[in-house]
Amino acid sequence: MSFETRIVWKEPFKVVGQKIRFTPSQHTPPSENEIALLWQRFNPRASEIRHYNGGNYGLCVFGPDMEPGKPFDYIAAAGVSAFEDIPDSMTTESFPGGLYCVVQRRGPINEIGKAFGYYREVWLPNSEYECGPGVEFEYYDDRYKGNYDPESVMELWFPIRRKNRLPIENRVASLFVHVTDLRRAADWYNRLLGLPLREERLNGGPVYWFDFPGTGLVLDSDTFNRVNPEWSEKNSPRIMFAVSDIDEAYSYLKDKANVLFEPERHGSMAYFNFSDPEGNVQMACWAEDGGVNHELPITESPVLARISGAFVDVKDMKSAAAWYTDLLGLPLDERTAEQTVYAVPVTKGASLLLDQNRYLNQEPFSVLFMFDTDDIQASYDYAANCGMEFHREIERHGEVSFFILKDPDENLIMVCQMQGSAQ
Repeated sequence: MSFETRIVWKEPFKVVGQKIRFTPSQHTPPSENEIALLWQRFNPRASEIRHYNGGNYGLCVFGPDMEPGKPFDYIAAAGVSAFEDIPDSMTTESFPGGLYCVVQRRGPINEIGKAFGYYREVWLPNSEYECGPGVEFEYYDDRYKGNYDPESVMELWFPIRRKNRLPIENRVASLFVHVTDLRRAADWYNRLLGLPLREERLNGGPVYWFDFPGTGLVLDSDTFNRVNPEWSEKNSPRIMFAVSDIDEAYSYLKDKANVLFEPERHGSMAYFNFSDPEGNVQMACWAEDGGVNHELPITESPVLARISGAFVDVKDMKSAAAWYTDLLGLPLDERTAEQTVYAVPVTKGASLLLDQNRYLNQEPFSVLFMFDTDDIQASYDYAANCGMEFHREIERHGEVSFFILKDPDENLIMVCQMQGSAQ
């Protein structure tokens, strides 16, 4: 029996379903065990679940000290975009995104053990991956014709990670906005978000920073850079990538990118800049407190202090998507690379969005990033009442609504609402 395998990135997902405690047994075939009986109870009730977004999941939830043959939780579930009006006796679960090996199999359910054996005994030992954090699951869609149909197709998803982990993370740690007047810029962003101005961060240094959940924001006046005759504003970074070791990252990136200078070290942090093949400059940064999670502050502004996406303008999408995914050790989604926006997978924080629209439309501007909101109209009215300048009025495209603001230096910032988004 042959199996089709592929490596993919799974975005965070939500399910609603029914859970049992299952004890594996060699004496009961899969078509007759407690899992099969659970599906018989669940399937007739699946229509009760709201916000179904396609596909059913058979989730194996293992504890941290799970041993083969020991009991574990199994959930027969439907994928959903939001939790609302949960049916009686059902449970809700949310799972993080991550890298997966997908094994596709065809045949009756009683042959499922062969696919597990193939993954564990053949594919995994001969790959450059090992078991990773995440949930193992079966995925069923309309290709699954029933437990006994030899043409039934299902997928087994196994969380994996590289045996030799890369020193750069697929995570946008912070974003830079380059400004001319640090106090003016800090006041504008704080007003937009309803935050108090932190005077202690305006202490004569070149930056003012915001500690947002997931991805931070750094306003950079480039004060010291501007007095250097060899400095060029085009070499200012926009995105800060987190790295686990600055020297390993430097060695790694020298073979992948145009590195602009050797690591600079300042106490509890170190960094260097590099550029992609199209000349977009980014930063690789190690910080002692780089893994700290910050809470979303509660303010009176409907514009949330949370960055949901960071844009990188590109000209050749296929080439750019291939470069960034290779740099970060991720699989390339060739079908998505045919589109004008490519979301490079991230572990948390802001999405990394390669955007070809500016180039294709010959637009002379660039949008840096986008803030979240749960109410686009209220956010627009709030910004208008603050006397802020708009670059683009509210646009609505299906589940996505946004408008674009100009900050005091004419940097363009998007405020975006996505209906049913999982945050």
